[in-house]
Amino acid sequence: RLETNAIQCKVVFYREWRRMMWERATYDAVFHLIGAVRDQPTTLSDVALYYTDEVSDMVWSVSGILRGWKALTLSYGFEERMFGIAETAEKDELCRVGGDDDENGENAADTNRMFPFVYEEFEKAGMINQYLCFAQQEKGLLQNVKLILKAEDEKPIIRQGNMRADGVI
Repeated sequence: RLETNAIQCKVVFYREWRRMMWERATYDAVFHLIGAVRDQPTTLSDVALYYTDEVSDMVWSVSGILRGWKALTLSYGFEERMFGIAETAEKDELCRVGGDDDENGENAADTNRMFPFVYEEFEKAGMINQYLCFAQQEKGLLQNVKLILKAEDEKPIIRQGNMRADGVI
């Protein structure tokens, strides 16, 4: 229908479309989560530039979950594509996973309502679960969300500090 109506779009086989959609879902979940747990407001491009090790570790853990759970392997080069998207993102687009109302007046309840569509599928990945627990317990985000594995007695392993080369905290 898209082709017959002269609507420009990329036409791919179902399996390839499925890989692309899960790749995008992984990008949305990982980059926003890593940026949102920082003390300073962090943009998507900041995450791509300064937190590459964390992103890489988390993306590969999600890839393993998808392989075992959805019988899906992300396409070759997915990591580079994700970093490319984040590096070219708008410079003022802040990472968010829920919390207080933002400067545009968006309600935290709306963001919390989106949790099942973005994070619930990836919550089984250990590193994402640790970051979600950290965001909820230490940062006060996602307060109305019930996490699968709540690590109440142990602190999550989160890389602390600002990894910027310019030394700004």
